Amino acid sequence: MKTAYDVVILGGGPAGCATALALKQNGASSVLVVEAGNYEKVRVGESIPPDTRLLLEKLDVWDCFLEEQYERCLGSASSWGGDELGYNDFLFNPIGFGWHLDRRRFDKYLAKCVEAQGVDLLTYTRFTDYDLCEDASFNLSLFHEVEKKETSVKARFVVDATGSKALFARSMGGKRQIYDQLTCVYGFFETPFDSYFSKLTILEAVEYGWWYGARLPDGQLAIALTTDAGFFKQEKLQNWKYWLTHLSETVHISQRLAGCGFDKDSLLIVSVVACHMDKVIGDGWLAVGDAASTFDPISAQGIHKALTDSLKAAETIVSCLQGNFDKADDYRVHIANQYANYLKNRNYFYSLENRWPESSFWKNRQKKISLEFQYALQSLN
Repeated sequence: MKTAYDVVILGGGPAGCATALALKQNGASSVLVVEAGNYEKVRVGESIPPDTRLLLEKLDVWDCFLEEQYERCLGSASSWGGDELGYNDFLFNPIGFGWHLDRRRFDKYLAKCVEAQGVDLLTYTRFTDYDLCEDASFNLSLFHEVEKKETSVKARFVVDATGSKALFARSMGGKRQIYDQLTCVYGFFETPFDSYFSKLTILEAVEYGWWYGARLPDGQLAIALTTDAGFFKQEKLQNWKYWLTHLSETVHISQRLAGCGFDKDSLLIVSVVACHMDKVIGDGWLAVGDAASTFDPISAQGIHKALTDSLKAAETIVSCLQGNFDKADDYRVHIANQYANYLKNRNYFYSLENRWPESSFWKNRQKKISLEFQYALQSLN
């Protein structure tokens, strides 16, 4: 590993790795990706839409993606705003179908692509602090979790891809504008050899939130409940027995799990903070992916957004390194526009469900929408 780089990317998830790939395409000579883990822990995010293919092609990793042989996603079915299932398939999509992912394998695949392009990758390493050098570069303090060793590296430009924690952006004075907080509880099922679970993702609204189901590679199913933290605590949903009881009361998803075996040790609890950083770019740094803005999981756009951000971020970074800072405002507007569009779509989607007018979950989601949208529009000025 070198002691100095043009760009150091903090975070080796989809946003960080894609930014590294895009930077190499744009001529960046030395790039380092710093990843806190080692791509072994379970990561959530199971499906990507068809137009993600266009982004993977731009990053020149499409052929490698196909070699991973992910499960096809043919569309979605949802019980939302009514008791019956409605269907939205990809049959007539000119790009084709989407894909069900094993996120752990997908993130590892992107990391391999990064290394193949000559990018240095540090795993089990986390960012702890920084110093600003006289030449306006950053001296980053890093800590290796396995070796228990501290080190430092110099960066002309820093990319914050640390997820919604936005560790570097916040250390630079950025503040998270939090609009909503949700709790997602994931469970995983094994399917018997002769079982059938649709290649469509399935979404089912309930009085206390919504359930989601999707196939994964290797015969697994991911089932998730999204709800308020208060309901999660009240119903003791950290206990798999109570979670499974609520799942059994769903109308559409439960009947599709006949014969499937639940892994009681698989329950995964994720706190989701829908937020927007008030500062996404500064002198010598920018935030990308969830470090810039985090969407409600109902959008199903996390990976797609990360890849989109990465292409814009790389263009901006290279321009700044060359002494042209005009792209900085373009990047700022890109993030703001993206968030405004997300809120508009979220507004519409949550407004469709009116079956439980007294439900705190649905009242909270619909009450906050108009204020969020107003803020996003103001941030464009």
